[in-house]
Amino acid sequence: GQGYTGHSFNDYNHVDLTTMNDDSSDNLNDGSVHQGIAIGNRLGPGIRIASIPELGPGGSWSTCALGCSSDPPKDVAHIQFRSRIAFKLVWVPNEEYDTFVLVDDDGKLLAQGKPSDGPGALPRRREREMNYAIVKGSKYAIVADSLAEAAMNSTQSTS
Repeated sequence: GQGYTGHSFNDYNHVDLTTMNDDSSDNLNDGSVHQGIAIGNRLGPGIRIASIPELGPGGSWSTCALGCSSDPPKDVAHIQFRSRIAFKLVWVPNEEYDTFVLVDDDGKLLAQGKPSDGPGALPRRREREMNYAIVKGSKYAIVADSLAEAAMNSTQSTS
């Protein structure tokens, strides 16, 4: 939480872009967020270090998605920061887990794609699989599931 963002969207868990205002960036996890999230989880100083004050108050941060599959979500964005997510990255459970979707807080599709740098730019496959596993069965997985199903059906119809 000291301003480092290199893990953002490169592991299974730090895939929520969370909007926040200055009043909530120092909120701590009191234990009500998913049990996989550290008690305390002090992120405020890092958020301020990585923010661009010239753009105005508030900002955004990539937060942990653990707990997002419950209804309502019990992840860092919703519980610790009392915020909605701007978007969540979800890896599509196709044969290679090589396609991602960005969905909003309601699970609606915002964008989809593959890393433009090719397969070498993908996070490790295990990270992509675990990313899908933490959203499976939730509103955040619906679009990814439909894309995986469509890919499977097109593969079967061409064989």
